[in-house]
Amino acid sequence: MSERDADILREVRERFRHCDETESAARTNYKADLRFLHGDTYNHYQWPDDVYRARTGVTGGGRPCLTINKTAQHVLQVTNDARQNQMGVKVVATGFGATAKAAEAMEGIVRHIEAQSNAQQNAYANAILGQVGGGIGWIHVVTDYVRGADTFDQDLFIESVPDPLSVYSDPDCREPDHSDMQWAMIVTTMPRAEFEREYPRDKDLGDKPFQGLDLEDKDWDSKDTVRVAKYYRRSEEGDTLWNVPPLPAMQFAGGPMRESQMPPELVELCKAQNAQRRQVMDHRVDWFLIGGDRVIDRGDTVFKNIPLVPFIGIETLIDGKLDRKGLTRALIDPASMFNYAASKFIEGLAAQTVGSWVASDAMVAGRENEWAQSNISPPGVLVYNSINPDDGTPVSGAPEVVPPPQFSPGYMQAMQTSDLQMQMASGQYQAEMGAPGNERSGKAINERQRQSDTANYHYTDNQGMALRLIGRILIDAIPAVYDTQRAVQVLGLDGDMTQAIVDPNLQQAHAVAVPDAPDGSPQQPPAGDPEDQLQIEGAILAVNPRVGRYDVQADVGPAWATQRQETFNALMQAMQAAPELMQKCGDLLFRSADFPLADAIADRLKPASEDPALMQAQQMIQQLQQHIGQLTQQLKDKAFDQNLRMQEFQHDKVMDAMRHDVDMSKADTDRMAAIGSEDPTMLRPVLLQLVRQVLGPNAIISMGAPAPLDRMPSDNPPGGPIRAPEAVNGAVQ
Repeated sequence: MSERDADILREVRERFRHCDETESAARTNYKADLRFLHGDTYNHYQWPDDVYRARTGVTGGGRPCLTINKTAQHVLQVTNDARQNQMGVKVVATGFGATAKAAEAMEGIVRHIEAQSNAQQNAYANAILGQVGGGIGWIHVVTDYVRGADTFDQDLFIESVPDPLSVYSDPDCREPDHSDMQWAMIVTTMPRAEFEREYPRDKDLGDKPFQGLDLEDKDWDSKDTVRVAKYYRRSEEGDTLWNVPPLPAMQFAGGPMRESQMPPELVELCKAQNAQRRQVMDHRVDWFLIGGDRVIDRGDTVFKNIPLVPFIGIETLIDGKLDRKGLTRALIDPASMFNYAASKFIEGLAAQTVGSWVASDAMVAGRENEWAQSNISPPGVLVYNSINPDDGTPVSGAPEVVPPPQFSPGYMQAMQTSDLQMQMASGQYQAEMGAPGNERSGKAINERQRQSDTANYHYTDNQGMALRLIGRILIDAIPAVYDTQRAVQVLGLDGDMTQAIVDPNLQQAHAVAVPDAPDGSPQQPPAGDPEDQLQIEGAILAVNPRVGRYDVQADVGPAWATQRQETFNALMQAMQAAPELMQKCGDLLFRSADFPLADAIADRLKPASEDPALMQAQQMIQQLQQHIGQLTQQLKDKAFDQNLRMQEFQHDKVMDAMRHDVDMSKADTDRMAAIGSEDPTMLRPVLLQLVRQVLGPNAIISMGAPAPLDRMPSDNPPGGPIRAPEAVNGAVQ
């Protein structure tokens, strides 16, 4: 045994003894409370041993000892309410580069750790039962290789501690959640044969544990059993925090950085520039596995707090003696009173006769057996003698019934009183336990339920306190466990499972990675909201848990299924009051429903504006419409120019035609003037041709003697058709 192992063993012995002395009363009371909580008709844990022996032994005459366990129902009322509520951890970003999207991913990783550990139904439920039933329960956070996979990657798990009394922790801690405890150990007893199979190299343990250390605990090691302890110890280690100056060449903006995380060259640079610095303290946790009289194994952990978290009921420290209790303690006396009264009530009923008779010898002579057995199995007809069989004289009267003794109603009243006292002690009255009350409206019923929740809210609040510590332990450990780039599962609040990438080399808290283009070239996500970026097919979120700081909050509210049902009821009431809401949020109503095809109906009612694919298509359509509008405007501008040019061309053509007509008219005029100057009669064919051009080629024209040019025929009204002079003797004049 090395000197170091001897120091560890001495330390474990002293701390074990210190905790055992401080918590001895609390441990004894825990056992008694737990026995009473689980008492039934077979184990009789709700009866003191001496009283039970006196009532059921030889001297007691076999008097009844009934166990009517009403205590368990009061305790289960609190624990089952906690089971119905979804216990979880909320992660919030608190600065130094942390982002809300990265916090959401971290929260999803924590929720996945809880799911793969079955923490809700296993670790949390067992811890809450110990908390409410006996005053304390424990959970254990561990690291292990990813289960069910051939890999060297490790993951975090939340394990149950079946026996809370197997945990011995620092009794000198001062924080209500015990987050400041400096040590803790889980002590279990193993059969020696099983220990030797699991640890074959250490099967030759000494019979005397901690040899030479004068340990008084004789049960630590024996011939047939070995006590094994997993011991956690928290210690502080100093570090220097430097305010690193900006380094443009390295694209580093500067800021606080611990010396343990800096390369030596950067430390020398900070010293040369006399950068600001200060001393800081950090924590680390070591573990040791101790079996019998030796240290079997040891190592470092990824934790900064002891990975054992208590769920505490009511904890008190009086005169240096620690005591813890849950709801059971206040119910022991009224429950014992109920058992006593019920047993005495049954005992009195059993002592009463079914029926007794008063009769003379002559009335039952020869029928003694029938009347003697009438109180055991009454016959249909009881016959008595109306004539004395001895002397034949008539017998006066008939047998008379003897009324049973009046049973005292005090035992029934005692049971009712003890039942009421249990309700007062637990703060849970009949309405909360399921019995009908005077409440008629939903508000009144909820108010009654709220009073019960308020009476036992300290259990819920302590559960939240434990969850916050669990969250801090996990958030501190995630950067150390996920120290290489890897894909992780992220579980949403609604149970949907997605994937994310943990990348310790990422320069910021989160980024969105998109798949490569079809041609294999890398793509960059478009600038904008990460939620919109993640809508791209194949996009995945990448986070770096080492960037930024995060804090945790406890969530012990209703489970997602309960919240979903409450949402459905609220939406249904709102739509009944305002039916027009169905058109706007009908999809949300069916999305919160649990019946089959509800999601399919929600998809059909979902507005197109909320469908990411349709939204993307609409954006493309809008862009195309804008492009088409620009092209249309350009075409209109070109058409306008072409129209102007066409109009100019037509105008020029008309002008040319008009010039041609003018020239032709001028030529005809000149020709007619030339002809008229030589022979006026030669103008007639020319005039006739002109008239035909005006009136048409089929016009019938008769020309007589020429009329004076200064008057028109009287039968040719102005503006009317020209009528030619009538022919004279059939000839054209």
